[in-house]
Amino acid sequence: MTMAVTQDHGPAAAAARPAMPRTRRRRSLLGGPLRRAAIWLPLAALVVWTLGPFLISVSVSFKAPAQVFADPGLIPDEPTLDAYKRVIDRPGFRSALWNSVVIGFGSLILTLLIGVPAAYAFARFRFRGRHLMLLFALLPMLVPKVGLMFPLFLVAVELKAFDSRLFLILVFTGMLLPLAVWLLIGFFQAIPRELEEAAAVDGASQLRMLFHVVLPLSIPALLTVAVLAFREAWNEFELVLALTQTSASRTLPYELYLMQSATGIADYPLQNAFALLTILPLILVYLRIERYVAEGLLSGAVK
Repeated sequence: MTMAVTQDHGPAAAAARPAMPRTRRRRSLLGGPLRRAAIWLPLAALVVWTLGPFLISVSVSFKAPAQVFADPGLIPDEPTLDAYKRVIDRPGFRSALWNSVVIGFGSLILTLLIGVPAAYAFARFRFRGRHLMLLFALLPMLVPKVGLMFPLFLVAVELKAFDSRLFLILVFTGMLLPLAVWLLIGFFQAIPRELEEAAAVDGASQLRMLFHVVLPLSIPALLTVAVLAFREAWNEFELVLALTQTSASRTLPYELYLMQSATGIADYPLQNAFALLTILPLILVYLRIERYVAEGLLSGAVK
C-alpha cells in the first residue's frame, strides 16, 4: 500500500504556515541593519573625529593668510603653496629637521642595542630577582615628564652636557627602554626554544643564536620598537624645552613652539604647513610598515 504525499504551494498553504515569532523577527532585525549601524556609526564618528582636524589643517595650509577666515570652506578657492615655501626657506626649520633626524635615529639605534640583549636575557634566563628587576624597569614610565625636567636639567649642567644632542639621545633612550624591553620579552618568549636548541646542537653560541635564529624571526617586534622609539624622540617637546637653549639642538616641535610665540600676529597657514611637514615623515614611514607594527604589538602582548 502506497501513500501519495502532495505539497500545496498555493496561497492557502502560505496562510496555513505559522508566522515567524515576534522574538525571532526582533532578533533578526537586531542582527541585520541595527547591528551594522551599531558597528559602522562609531567607526564613522571615530574617523571624522580623527581626520577632521587633520583635513582642516591641510586646508588652512593651502590658503593665504587673508583667506583663512574670508574663505571658510574646506577646499580653498585659490590654493597656494606659499606657506610650504616659506617653511622650507626658514633656517630654523632646516636645522631643527636635521636635529630631529639625528636625535630620532640615535635614540632608535641605542634603544635597540641595549633593549635587545636585555630583553633576551629576561626571556631566556632564570635568575634571582628577575621579576623585581622587571618591575623596577617600569618605574621610569610612571614618573611624569614634568617631574623629570628639573632633575635632568641639574644633571646636564653638572655633566656640562646642557644643549647637547648626545645628552638628549641618552635621556630619550632611558625613557624608551622599559617599553622596548617589555615588548621584546613577550615576542622572544613566543619563539620556540627548540629552534635555539637545534642551533646549539650544531655548535652555535648564545650570541650566534640570538643574531642568526632569534632576531630574524623578530623583525616585526624590532620594527615596532624602532617606530615607537623614533616617534617618541621625534615628537618630544617638554624635555627638549628644558635641556636645550640654542638652535644647535632644537628639534621640530620646539621650533614650531618658537614660531607660534614670536610671530606676534598668528600666521595660521605657515604654522599649519610647519606642523604638517613635521608629521609627514612619520605618516609615510608608518604607512609602509603598519602591518609589521600591528603584528609586533599583538605578539608582544601575548605573554
